[in-house]
Amino acid sequence: MPTRRALLASAALASLFATSPRSIRAQVATPQALPDLTGVTPLPLKGERLATFEAYVATALAEAGVPGASVAVVQDGEVAFAQGFGVRELGRPAPVTADTLLRIGSVTKSFSSMLTATLVDAGRLTWETPIVALLPDFAVADGELTPRLTVRDAFCACSGLPRRDLEFMLRGADLTPELLIEGMAALPLTAPYGEKYQYSNQMVAAGGFAAAVADGGSPADLSHAYAIALRERVLNPIGMPRTTDVLGEVVAGNDYAVPHGADVWGTLHPMPLFEDDLWLVSVAPSGALWSSATEMARYIQTELSGGIGPDGVRVVSEKNLEHTWQPGIALYASPDSPAAIAAFAQHYGLGWVVGAYGDQRAIWHSGGTLGFTSLATFLPEAELGIVVLTNGTPGAAGPMTYAVTFRLLELLFDQPAAFDAERAPALAAAAQAQADFLAQLGQIDPEAVAPYLGQYANPDLGPVTLALDDGVLRFEAGGMRSDVRPMLNDDGTVAGYVLLDPPLGGFPPSVTLTLEEGADDQPQIVATAPVDRGEADLVYTFDRVETPGTPTP
Repeated sequence: MPTRRALLASAALASLFATSPRSIRAQVATPQALPDLTGVTPLPLKGERLATFEAYVATALAEAGVPGASVAVVQDGEVAFAQGFGVRELGRPAPVTADTLLRIGSVTKSFSSMLTATLVDAGRLTWETPIVALLPDFAVADGELTPRLTVRDAFCACSGLPRRDLEFMLRGADLTPELLIEGMAALPLTAPYGEKYQYSNQMVAAGGFAAAVADGGSPADLSHAYAIALRERVLNPIGMPRTTDVLGEVVAGNDYAVPHGADVWGTLHPMPLFEDDLWLVSVAPSGALWSSATEMARYIQTELSGGIGPDGVRVVSEKNLEHTWQPGIALYASPDSPAAIAAFAQHYGLGWVVGAYGDQRAIWHSGGTLGFTSLATFLPEAELGIVVLTNGTPGAAGPMTYAVTFRLLELLFDQPAAFDAERAPALAAAAQAQADFLAQLGQIDPEAVAPYLGQYANPDLGPVTLALDDGVLRFEAGGMRSDVRPMLNDDGTVAGYVLLDPPLGGFPPSVTLTLEEGADDQPQIVATAPVDRGEADLVYTFDRVETPGTPTP
């Protein structure tokens, strides 16, 4: 794999089952279709099945090398299982329990769509209310499309706005929700409205903030407006007092897991909480919530009961809740994916992925931030749901969350243990890709990189620094830092530079760097990031903003 293209191909392979709907499509074993399970009642999670499931979770956690996990299962309206596994932080004894708070990432999107549904019930807005009617500063690059985009469109992943995460991740220190909304017009539209699945955290954030304004919140303080609306309309009625997007509240409770990120060698390391929090503030409705297995079980109970919380409180109407489950834009399925996987991810709804397990309707969403991974799934007709929360980065914990979910379904629907076998070839290929990747890592040549040391800036991503410290090259952006090593071609020349350490780096590499001279013979850093299938790689050029030197990292 001497070229950057081969490097990115290995990255795509290694992201199998990581976090987003697109990531569960890859080359795996020969598809084996599940039987038609329509109308089949799942077996109870008791006795030998319970013991088998509990042992499986513990084994899967250990094999993945993830520090901790918390799992809840809801069946027939009751919490059938809620248990923690492992530890909150590597090297420390405090255990993860069913009450430990972990970041749920993009599962937050379904909370935002439920919030919107409650406001439709209350007559504060409709699904067809234009976003700009609630957020006057909202706009997209197409001026004619802007007034046509509705609150519903914010959650459909079909607006034409593609994934652009680095724009808010690296600018977390100075980006507010209000600035994010104002800046959306600068993001390119890469597909016609309604024609292509495109996952956009900015669009969902706009939808959640618009709902909060419809509930009477101030458009000048969108963070507070969203937190209050979600608390009063969703979290309190369900009975989720500790679920929050406010880090201070999490820390004050003193029962939370620490985020862990993997380096390029696959080793997980604890990360500072701010690295998983700062960049999420501006897109809180897309992925900022913390919750526990205990409280997420109550959320799944509410979904399965048609909008009635565990304490009998009507949170949202069944009609508008069902509206969020309706299949919308189709998801791509690789022809060589197992039939069970292709069926599981058929369409995107409104903050949910819509599919099936053995023809039983399945509603689910995954979540991944810089140090946490989650998966929430429920089968409405089977009155069955499962939540898996972990404190490992998606590349390490993502496969585990799907494996645990599918093992539960296999046990309760009395199906063979096929999921692990079907994904094994792809996981083995990803491991080989990582080994090949590591074999191509070179050592820093101080003379070669010396002309490129200094501070740089990009208008979309902000400032970055490239520094050399005792022979170690370091890259810093958005308050985060990583060591850098060259990726070598077969002839020993440098193909590019990769980041080694979380949260900026790891395997698969999310960004590759090229050090080059620009048209004016001035040094530049060019960062290339692969994105979703069908989208061209993102290329960002950083121009120097200071004289050459060797800044201290």
